[in-house]
Amino acid sequence: MKAQKYENVEFVINHAGDEGIKLSLIWRKGGLYLSLSGLFLTDGSTWYELPVKDLENISVVSDEPLKLRLKIPSLDIMISGQRAERLLALRHFLLPSISDVGDSDKLKSLLRFRALGIKETDLLSKLLNVEPQMVEELTGIAREKGFMHLDGKLTDTGDMFIQPSQEEG
Repeated sequence: MKAQKYENVEFVINHAGDEGIKLSLIWRKGGLYLSLSGLFLTDGSTWYELPVKDLENISVVSDEPLKLRLKIPSLDIMISGQRAERLLALRHFLLPSISDVGDSDKLKSLLRFRALGIKETDLLSKLLNVEPQMVEELTGIAREKGFMHLDGKLTDTGDMFIQPSQEEG
């Protein structure tokens, strides 16, 4: 494994067990390393591998100081770094790597809820089982793709997108 140091960071790794019990470690100082296969965090003695292919979500949870939350199955990782712009660049670099198979379904579900008149981010977050940040990102995608007007109403294209296909119905 050849990894290049990207940034000095502080991190915490939470593990969600089968019964929803979370084991939290203390914030550790260390380094964030990048390789072709994934991300690595180290506190100097232990290395933690975060395979990019397993990333489910990467979101900003705090601006001051900047904190990123990375989610992979059964792990929730928070990272804070010395240079916020580097972490934001990393987030933008990794977003396309996150599997978008579920995103299409989430986008379709968001549009269906919007068509029903549900607009509150917190409620949509709970209904879609995603972070509020993801609701905002999905809303931006819906607008970029022409599925939704700025006022939140669906366009004709959006209406067509949420119609059940022959395979579904």
